[in-house]
Amino acid sequence: MIWVLYCWVTRLLNQTESHAFTHLSFGLAVGLCAYNFFRAITLDPGICPKPASDGELKSIIEDLASEGRLNGQTFCIQCMARKPLRSKHCRVCDRCISRSDHHCPWVWNCVGMNNHRQFILFVTTLVIGIILFDYLTYAFFSGISVSSSPADISPSCILPAELCAITAYDTFLVSVAMWATLQLSWTIVLLASQFWQIARQMTTLEVSNLGRYGFMGGRGGSSLSGQAGHRHSHRGADTEDTALVSDAASSHTHHHGAPCAGCGSGFLMNLLGLDRFTKGKAVDGLARASKASNPFDLGLVGNCKDFWSAGRELGVEYEKLYDVPLEGFREAKRRREREDADEDRALGGRKGLRKTLFMGLGLGGSSRAGYEPVSQV
Repeated sequence: MIWVLYCWVTRLLNQTESHAFTHLSFGLAVGLCAYNFFRAITLDPGICPKPASDGELKSIIEDLASEGRLNGQTFCIQCMARKPLRSKHCRVCDRCISRSDHHCPWVWNCVGMNNHRQFILFVTTLVIGIILFDYLTYAFFSGISVSSSPADISPSCILPAELCAITAYDTFLVSVAMWATLQLSWTIVLLASQFWQIARQMTTLEVSNLGRYGFMGGRGGSSLSGQAGHRHSHRGADTEDTALVSDAASSHTHHHGAPCAGCGSGFLMNLLGLDRFTKGKAVDGLARASKASNPFDLGLVGNCKDFWSAGRELGVEYEKLYDVPLEGFREAKRRREREDADEDRALGGRKGLRKTLFMGLGLGGSSRAGYEPVSQV
């Protein structure tokens, strides 16, 4: 981003003055990109609450154990706290994140309920900015006269004569534009996959779980290794992205490296970041997504509204959502609104806060079936 801005200020801004609207659009895209990048880094991604006391922790464990539901999906042994639905314990951040999507090294933070929207806006404006930068670069070279004489072109250049002449004229600008365009290819795929998941009311974690376990909620074990997702690996920390492209059929695998298979295509796919959509369990998760049981699905419009309103369309607080209502979220929201309206009239305007909190805490008629394996719920 820094070098793109440098090229824009020192070269493109002065040499392509006739493209004022494009410059204005590029400036707005860069400003919004930087702002949302900063917000995605600094915002709390949605850290799940922990018990306030040992007594509360003991009560949670006893309740889950008495219901036969004390496992890795309902309780986090790293945080020693109850896990909400759609949450995950991030090994990098060492905390549970509500409606977790993935841990993003770009923003040095998890992408979860509170900063997922900022992450989407960051990537969207990044894609728009690169496209506008490429257009201005094209306009820059189209408006100048470049010598194509062999004397001005390096004999080692393997590109066509016109491209060699352009490269010789401003090697730095061409290099920045080519690198930005290369990054654009996989960034567009990332953005498209994120929009698709939003429309389906799913996260990267849940698509990964579908591919690995066949359930959006994954599968938690009762042992330490099962709950921590234990695996032997020589590649570093296990994340949603690495799990998504894992070639292993089991969660307990050993990776010792292997000779390059299809080095040319494999290296290119890895360089562009497209391998996460074409290898291992990624294809299985994407294939199962259209048929998987999804209790959060409200349809295209409802799913988009819920994403941009941080759960208001479903009527939930994701950091305190522990169960799926038996009648479904839409009906539960309507029932809660009717009960609150009745209580408001009975109490002279006081809000029926108790019922809203009960919904958030998963009290009353509820279940986790359809989101996780029945044997766990």
